Amino acid sequence: MIAPKTNQSEDSIERVIIKLPKSLATYFRNAFAHGKRSEFIAKCILAHKHQLEIKEMEEKLRAVVKKRQK
Repeated sequence: MIAPKTNQSEDSIERVIIKLPKSLATYFRNAFAHGKRSEFIAKCILAHKHQLEIKEMEEKLRAVVKKRQK
């Protein structure tokens, strides 16, 4: 799954600190090269955001269907 690209020319880069257990942080550093870590986290966050948007739309559609059935 490829996450849609954000407007990189408009978005500035911001440093974020993520607290992880030491063993997980070590794995993360070994599994993803420097520079690729940020891409991975960004893709995960965008995928999560997309899933939430879909879930909200589905709930709105269910509400509309229930209103029409009454």
